[in-house]
Amino acid sequence: MVAALLVRPLATQDEPSGPLFSISQSRWWIIAIAVSVLFVLSLRALIVKPEEYPDDLRREMEERQGQGKWVLYLVVPAALALLLGTNLLRPEPASAILFLYSAVMAAIPVAILPVRGRMLRSYIAQRQNPDAKVQADRLATAWICAVLIVVVVAAVLALMSTPYGHTR
Repeated sequence: MVAALLVRPLATQDEPSGPLFSISQSRWWIIAIAVSVLFVLSLRALIVKPEEYPDDLRREMEERQGQGKWVLYLVVPAALALLLGTNLLRPEPASAILFLYSAVMAAIPVAILPVRGRMLRSYIAQRQNPDAKVQADRLATAWICAVLIVVVVAAVLALMSTPYGHTR
């Protein structure tokens, strides 16, 4: 799969006005694949270990985690490969899209890891009190949204500041 991603764009697509940020399209593919691998590895850090649950929830969560591990190791990489593979169908160069993809995929763990503990405490409280009204953790939500918005806006501004794609 990696070889197909790296060979086809080089053979069939020319960059309109030079490389994006002085990085060739083949390098953007390598960056996107590396960021995808780092994303999957960082998801592993987000997995809650059974020891982090209270005793009354531990057994149930151990069973659920055992069932869901295949999602992390099979479904997520397959979905990311499919997402990257769709760029092979595009007739124009995919450097800008790969840049945005890489920026966002790198930002997701950065947004979630700092508030993971708060989200876990909120989840445990909801599991222990199923009759209680479900409330979102506003600080965690604000943090995640703010980080992702800043990254997307910064990436788009960076693309807008380049002459990439403009032919004169």
